[in-house]
Amino acid sequence: MAFSVHRLHTFEEKMKDVISSVFSEAKVTSLSELNEAALMKLNKNSLVTVVMNLVGKFEENVSLCKSAASKIDDLKNEQIKLQSELLSLQSDKMDGFETKVKTELKNGLKSWSDVVKKNTSQIQSSFITTTKKSVKQVIEKVNEEEKRSANLMIYGLPEVENEDISKSVESVYRSMNIPAPKRNIDVYRIGNKEEGKIRPIRMECQNSGDVNYALVYSRRLKSSEQHSTAYLAPDRSKEQRLEHSALVRQMKDLISADPSKHYFIRNSRVCSVTKN
Repeated sequence: MAFSVHRLHTFEEKMKDVISSVFSEAKVTSLSELNEAALMKLNKNSLVTVVMNLVGKFEENVSLCKSAASKIDDLKNEQIKLQSELLSLQSDKMDGFETKVKTELKNGLKSWSDVVKKNTSQIQSSFITTTKKSVKQVIEKVNEEEKRSANLMIYGLPEVENEDISKSVESVYRSMNIPAPKRNIDVYRIGNKEEGKIRPIRMECQNSGDVNYALVYSRRLKSSEQHSTAYLAPDRSKEQRLEHSALVRQMKDLISADPSKHYFIRNSRVCSVTKN
């Protein structure tokens, strides 16, 4: 999901916890004391726990790096778009100013300085107001994306009368064999209730790190007896959902055309690798 400084700090704290647990299992107090001899003293169960924790954090780190790269690309594109809008706005204002100059000269003003004195304040005010509006829209969009990055969507989880959604979500996490977040802001179904339709669940987490951690292990649901029809996804905006749906259709077409490859969606594009 989306990269943020908060997510980076959260991952840093998680890594510190994992390293502390390794030190505790190996009965050392610092990295300089951690060596082959200390690790050889670990029993099998402790060693498995250490390795699984490290693998989990490695996968999360890879996800974090990819998310950071994607975020940088998005910010670059947003900056280019904003610069283009500003240049276009400046061009429009200059065209309007040129028209105003011609009109004022026809109306009797004698010099360029007379025109500038009469119109500069008005033009600056209009330009600043329009620019503020554009910048405000960009900021609102970034804030919305930041908020969505801490939301996890759960689809395909059967809906029953008087259900305890929190317990249903905990059951999904047990099927993935990972701990559920200790604290969530809220968990609820979205949309109007309709016959024969399963409404998705939105889980508002404390941070995007909790969301990405669940997404990494969500593939385990496919082999789950209880939740094989459920799947997890980021909380996408309407535009992002439309874009993702188009990518899914493109991927299905590619699968039909060449089933010898394994296809997947990554960084807003369809990728493929040769099947083993």
